[in-house]
Amino acid sequence: MLYEYAVEPQAIGSSWKDFRYLIEKFGFDRGRLISQFPKAWFKEVYAASETMKPIERKRLEESLQHAKKSKVIRSGRPYDPTVGGWLTNAIAQQAILPFHAIIAAENPGLHQQVLVFDDVDEGHPLMTAPHTWDVDRIGASMASAMKPLLVSSTKVLFVDRFFDISKVRYQETLKACLDTIQASGGAGVNCEIHFCDHDNRPPPEFVEREAHKWMQGLIPDGMSITLFSWKERTGGADFHARYLLTDVGGINVEAGFSAEGGHQKVQIGLLPLDLAQERLNSFARDSVVYDLVGPILEICSDGNVRRI
Repeated sequence: MLYEYAVEPQAIGSSWKDFRYLIEKFGFDRGRLISQFPKAWFKEVYAASETMKPIERKRLEESLQHAKKSKVIRSGRPYDPTVGGWLTNAIAQQAILPFHAIIAAENPGLHQQVLVFDDVDEGHPLMTAPHTWDVDRIGASMASAMKPLLVSSTKVLFVDRFFDISKVRYQETLKACLDTIQASGGAGVNCEIHFCDHDNRPPPEFVEREAHKWMQGLIPDGMSITLFSWKERTGGADFHARYLLTDVGGINVEAGFSAEGGHQKVQIGLLPLDLAQERLNSFARDSVVYDLVGPILEICSDGNVRRI
């Protein structure tokens, strides 16, 4: 699963050895993400490193730059220095919008969800993050499970050989995901749907004519979706697995994106970063894995469709 952790800047930033030990345990492929709490989290971590050797501090700075893309997500939680320090604020947020756990230098109040830095270990219950889990096949539930990826990316690909925007069961999931992206301020995110061509699919001319009906009220203002139709190459790779692929990581969506109802489950699994990138590259316009079929269609929030 994708768990969000509050990590005390002073606890992670005061020692290069401790920083390396902790930062490697986070990432979209590890199931653990650091919350940018407070908003100045990066600045505070760097400030805490002032006693490090210059070369160590330079390495920490470089690692923080990488972490911005693959390990840290925006928190959006308020931070009030007038009520106390970092730990006081983090604990206060547990009653409002809880973190999975809080990692701090100390735990004077013996709070159950606070993990002292010296006790951080892969085997600790608060650090356990399953890489596969089941989710109700409801649009909102699937979007919630994928939210950390959806709100942290600039490029989002829905890959499902059967994805059909004319079907309500796919529209439900797509709308929930697009609403999640928009709510995080991601109007400029590039959203694409990649599916497999087959005899029962309507021709692109029909999609161009009817898409405004299917997408009415589904695509948030300022956003659009782009449709890619592919076919397998003779003797080449099959187009079977379903994925949510982004520029920061990926998820395998075993049974696909169709919302079949709460009586069914879909298994979701985290992808290793190198595999996610490989799969993402396989759906580039100049892909050598599959053959692009027909025109690429962009559908805007007002229902306008254009070939790109």
